[in-house]
Amino acid sequence: MADEKKGRQQKSKKRSVDKWKKKTWFSIIAPAEFERKILGETVSEKPETLEGRTISASLRDIANQIKKQHISIKFKIKEIKGDKAYTEAIGHEIKGSYLKRMSRRRSSKIERVQVIRLKDGANARIKSVVITARKTTAKRKTAIGKILNEEVRRFISRLSSEKLVYEIVFGNVESRIFKEVKKVAPVKKIEIVKSSISRSK
Repeated sequence: MADEKKGRQQKSKKRSVDKWKKKTWFSIIAPAEFERKILGETVSEKPETLEGRTISASLRDIANQIKKQHISIKFKIKEIKGDKAYTEAIGHEIKGSYLKRMSRRRSSKIERVQVIRLKDGANARIKSVVITARKTTAKRKTAIGKILNEEVRRFISRLSSEKLVYEIVFGNVESRIFKEVKKVAPVKKIEIVKSSISRSK
């Protein structure tokens, strides 16, 4: 009885080892906009099952920029070639703790969420925030919100889905909006805090 049980355990262990041997390690590669950096590694028996998987990485790790460590980029695996899994950037997000440090009691926060059509037909859901230098009136908040919507839409609609995330995290969209918003009220911070891309099937 004991020998029979031992035999079953050995067969089960062998099957597990054999199954593991069939699996292959794949390097997950960032898109060209992020210099094809290696984002990590994953293992799979069937490469096709990797397509569609997502991975998040800090901008500090991707671009070695400590000042941008509060920003994370979301990538999706879209193609497998050999032992490499190539990705596309499908969104970004700024940590809530970073925004809390920016927003104090004596300031006002204006948030807007928009769905904007990109120039290649994909849609981007964009959340943006303005934090004023001091408390402001409801009328000014409305005016700031309108400017925020218009300027973000103007900038984002010119981009393709491939360029969107890169331009948000490295571009100068905030400085453009800053110039317009400061005409209404003193501004402390402007950020596009979250983005996500969806494509029609």
